[in-house]
Amino acid sequence: MSTQRLPWIIKYRPKHIDEVVDQDEAKEKLLEWLKSWEKAPPSKKAILLHGPAGCGKTSLVEAVAKTYGYELFEMNASDSRRKEDIERLAKAASQTSGLRARRKIILLDEVDGLDPKSDVGGVESLIEVIKNTRNPIIMTANNPYREHLRPLRELSEVIAMNRLRETDVVRVLTRICGAEKLDCDTEALKEIAKRSEGDLRSAINDLEAVAALN
Repeated sequence: MSTQRLPWIIKYRPKHIDEVVDQDEAKEKLLEWLKSWEKAPPSKKAILLHGPAGCGKTSLVEAVAKTYGYELFEMNASDSRRKEDIERLAKAASQTSGLRARRKIILLDEVDGLDPKSDVGGVESLIEVIKNTRNPIIMTANNPYREHLRPLRELSEVIAMNRLRETDVVRVLTRICGAEKLDCDTEALKEIAKRSEGDLRSAINDLEAVAALN
């Protein structure tokens, strides 16, 4: 696929941690935790990174990996619903160091998508992976306080990410307009940002849809 045809949410995904907007506290805590791995695995071997949809949870982890040279193993926990899937993918990654990087980061997206009824054994499998991992594990969730996630919370350092402010969304949309050489009206961008309610992914999709009409 040509880079020009990439959806904008992929094309303009942050490539450096500095491009992730309005999440300074989360960045600081995450980097401090990752640095602690250089000496020995910390007492909490996993991070539970949570916040509203579109605030940049996955983008932050991917940007950290690119910025600091980590190899990233990414898996959507809600897609791999069977216990066997989680054991095979996540456990294998947790026992294998990256060949071209200082260390591997294991990213388990959307752990709150695990259903305690249909995904029998899923949480239990993740618990075993976390206890035995040799590499940092980062889990993301929109809502980390569902009851069946309690064991994961207890094993993890919980880091919150902010709902993005309209001004931050507008800033990103303005940058994309510049990159695409689009003449974007500031008031129109503000309206897109307002409607997104802090969901940057939604705002970028809306901007791309509007641009396609012009």
